[in-house]
Amino acid sequence: MSGIASRRQAPGDQGGGRPSAPTPAPKQQLAPTLVDKKAVMNETQKKACYLVEDIIKKWANSYARAVELKPGAEGSEALEFVALFSKPSKEEPIAWPVVRVNFSVPSDFESAITPKVKYSLEGERMIYDVTTDLGRRFKESWLDRIVMDKRAIRADMALRAKK
Repeated sequence: MSGIASRRQAPGDQGGGRPSAPTPAPKQQLAPTLVDKKAVMNETQKKACYLVEDIIKKWANSYARAVELKPGAEGSEALEFVALFSKPSKEEPIAWPVVRVNFSVPSDFESAITPKVKYSLEGERMIYDVTTDLGRRFKESWLDRIVMDKRAIRADMALRAKK
């Protein structure tokens, strides 16, 4: 040793008259922002969310996408998610309309070799399973059709409002 003795201080020990550093206040849990939707998910839901993100990353490369818990699933064990797809452009950097795709992940997804994740497109009754040929063959044109339908409805509503 170099001749200088070091001494660890016990909690609350003032150490020869020196004031101890104030104890920081506990951090308050903040509400999740639009970017941090996984903050309200439990660990199983986060893993299932990553699975859904992995599935949709191969879909619709021209669309921006985000995955979040389905409304009402916060604070529960439900593995229900909504993937939001939008197509930003120079004219509309915050794109409208947004297309929602609902996902359901089985509770045994971690132990399954190929989990039977099911999804349905907004406004449609058909339920697809990613383990089937049809479910694996997602087409960007499906999203394009829903976007065109929403734009047509909006245009029609605008025309009716002008009358």
